[in-house]
Amino acid sequence: MEYDFFNELTRTIPDTFYPVEKLQRFVHLGVVKSYAKGSAVILPGDECMLIYVLSGKIQLNMVTEEGRQRLVYFCGKNGVMDRIFQMNNDNAYATAIEKCRVCFFSKEQLLTIFQTDSDLYFEIMKNLFAKGIYFMKQTVEMELYNPTVRIVRLLYGLCISNGIPVGDSYEVRLELSQKQISEISGVHFVTVSKVLGYLEKQRIIEKKKGKIIIHDLDRLKELTFEKRLF
Repeated sequence: MEYDFFNELTRTIPDTFYPVEKLQRFVHLGVVKSYAKGSAVILPGDECMLIYVLSGKIQLNMVTEEGRQRLVYFCGKNGVMDRIFQMNNDNAYATAIEKCRVCFFSKEQLLTIFQTDSDLYFEIMKNLFAKGIYFMKQTVEMELYNPTVRIVRLLYGLCISNGIPVGDSYEVRLELSQKQISEISGVHFVTVSKVLGYLEKQRIIEKKKGKIIIHDLDRLKELTFEKRLF
């Protein structure tokens, strides 16, 4: 399957990036485990390995030195999560947000796989490289834009990438809580709540369970160029 590189790097929700479908052929070399929704898949300090999602979805989080948790990205079917190169201060952990099956590959098993199919090395590298570019972009966003404007840019990006025209409006049909918006954008939960309230009061958007309705896309776009909302 072909993927649009530009679209992958500008996607608003950090989700799966480039799926590595060919790794399915080598699952028999790894260790497959099943997890119920809410289960811990990896914990800080777990042994080095590459995690490959066979079904369902897992979420990677980072814990700061102050004990704050931050969503890093989601990993769905055929997505990979690198745990081969861990740092001493690696406080990342992953949980199953859906019932899922994952396969764990050790460094030695990956070397065997790459000797059989060298193209897989580049597919996995592409996945990891895309993540690096995505988070560099996120860092630039945090440096350049006020937190209130970052929320607006997130919502506008969601509409452009996932919006479905419904009458004169657009619907973004995603289960996206205020807490997740806060984690993705790096903006405090209270600020997220205030921005959503402001946009709803201005009748620009409407947030409902399982979807966000954008009533005035042109006005939402204009706000992405503001220095701050309030």
